[in-house]
Amino acid sequence: QYVGSFVVEDLDLQQQAGWLEEQLRALKDCPRRRSVMLRFSLQGLKVYGADGEVGVPEGGWGAGWGDGGRHADHQFAFVARNPCSPASTLFCHLFVGPPGEVQILHLLLCRSFQLCYLLAHPEEQA
Repeated sequence: QYVGSFVVEDLDLQQQAGWLEEQLRALKDCPRRRSVMLRFSLQGLKVYGADGEVGVPEGGWGAGWGDGGRHADHQFAFVARNPCSPASTLFCHLFVGPPGEVQILHLLLCRSFQLCYLLAHPEEQA
């Protein structure tokens, strides 16, 4: 379920990680949620609402990409640029789900990014 998105503050990496952790903890019990479907591809991650329309911000695999979440709280989150936003603005998109599903989403996101990176940098393939 999609919980929401928020702008990631421009902090150094260590401060940003702590700040993101605080934000995710604060949203742990947020009642505003809606069911969505996630579609992973080499171009990025698309989020579809129940009606099949792209109704939630979508993320691309650009620089500034990262992922995380609080697995103990059944959260799945990723940080990305939104296609219609300035390149310097990053957003964190937060989802919640059953524990096994959250872990699978995390692994899919990591694998999708790895494949995209290898396509963009064939010299890195061993």
